[in-house]
Amino acid sequence: MKKLYSKYKTSLDYTFIAILSFVIDIIFYSVFLFILEKHLTNAIILASFLARFISSLFNYLMNKYKVFKSKKNIKTLFEYFVLVLINITISAFLVNILSKIIPIYSTIIKIVVDLVIFIFSYIIQKYLIFNK
Repeated sequence: MKKLYSKYKTSLDYTFIAILSFVIDIIFYSVFLFILEKHLTNAIILASFLARFISSLFNYLMNKYKVFKSKKNIKTLFEYFVLVLINITISAFLVNILSKIIPIYSTIIKIVVDLVIFIFSYIIQKYLIFNK
C-alpha cells in the first residue's frame, strides 16, 4: 500500500489540495454571489474572480511547498497566476453563460465547469509551472 501511495503521491496530494481549494472557492463564491447579486447584473463574474483569487493564494502556496516542492520563486508565481487568470476567465464566463441556458443554481454549474478545468490545470502545473 505504501509503495502504491508513493507512486501516486504527487497526484493524490494535488487532488487533496485541489479539493480544499475548491471548497474554499465555492464557499467564497456563494457568499460573494449572495452579497453581489442584489446589486450587480454580472455578479457571477465578479464573485468568480474574487473567490478564485482567495482560493488560488492558498492553492499556490500548498502546491509550491507541499505538492511539487518547487524551488522556483518569482517565475512560478507569475506562471501560476497567469494560469489562474485564464482559469478564472474561462470559469466565470462559462458559468455565466450556462446559468442563463440551464435552469439550475449557478453554484452547481460552477462545480461541473471547475472540475473540467481542474484536470487541465493539473497537467499544466505539473509539467510546466512546478516541474523540477
